[in-house]
Amino acid sequence: MKRMLIVLAATGLLAGTLPASADEALFKSKGCVKCHDAEKKKKGPAVAAMTAKHKADKAAAGKLVAMLKGKDHPEVDATDDELKKLVAHAIGAK
Repeated sequence: MKRMLIVLAATGLLAGTLPASADEALFKSKGCVKCHDAEKKKKGPAVAAMTAKHKADKAAAGKLVAMLKGKDHPEVDATDDELKKLVAHAIGAK
């Protein structure tokens, strides 16, 4: 499990550096890893795919936070601030 989190974090950034461990812990504690793998599609898209698709789009983070709050995504028990951190972690944004 620890190895998967490290791979997940590294893939999320695509820069070879790991994000803060607090972001990794939040990603795990909110259950994101149940549906999102580092490189393979599970129920949801892989983190690598999310990063490739959204990293360059400056408006993506806001759109993804709104999507997480909407009916098209399984409910995530997280505050708005936590959702912003989760999205930033998943798409490799800072």
